[in-house]
Amino acid sequence: MGIKKTIIRKIEKINHKFSKKLIIKNKRIIVTGSNSGIGLELTKKLISTNSIISTVNKKKNEVDKIKNENLKILEEDFQNENLTENFCFEVKEFKPNIIINCAAIFGPEEQSLENLHISEFKKILNINFFSPLKLVQLSLNGKQLEQIVNISSEMGSITLNNMGGYYYYRLSKTLLNSFSKNLSNDIKSKNINIFCVHPGSVKTKMNSAGVISPDQSAQKIINIINENDRNLSGKFIDINKKILEW
Repeated sequence: MGIKKTIIRKIEKINHKFSKKLIIKNKRIIVTGSNSGIGLELTKKLISTNSIISTVNKKKNEVDKIKNENLKILEEDFQNENLTENFCFEVKEFKPNIIINCAAIFGPEEQSLENLHISEFKKILNINFFSPLKLVQLSLNGKQLEQIVNISSEMGSITLNNMGGYYYYRLSKTLLNSFSKNLSNDIKSKNINIFCVHPGSVKTKMNSAGVISPDQSAQKIINIINENDRNLSGKFIDINKKILEW
């Protein structure tokens, strides 16, 4: 019985270790796409111990319900080609330590090559690819930036694409992946960690067939950020830190 109890205690310690919720503290963090889903949950979880700028694309949204002096909400429509002067000013003044690019749209249901419209494609690229790129551009000059976390998707992987279709979404995420990998080489000397994360099949407005909640995905992402593992820079990973193929 003594041996059995010892084994049980060891198992309980291991389970506690892996279920522990890690907390990021005293950072200035920008979270884009905080209207709902993962961006909203990240904001909720990070706000009590950090200063947060959350970006939204409309005035009435769920993040407005968070009442905390650490939170600043910026309304910015990333579909537009250019960021507003006010948004650029606020980002530069904020001097973020961490950027989490969550803002994304899937696009229309029909995404075959025959039905691809360049005007629609540009709007999706502006949100899914150009807005993260521009946000990083605004934040790279200072020495304060520590991590850039780009929420991507397995659908952006060239190697894992065995289905085809979904041109708008796939190509936008492939570009985001390529940007992240390329930038990781350029900023090696700056000690900035940049990586892409596949958040899992998350049940959101964009994916009603998801199997995990935004809350679960957000906590896993926070755990990864908290570890700040430099070996992950320039990598594409899932929320369990498994390396994915580009």
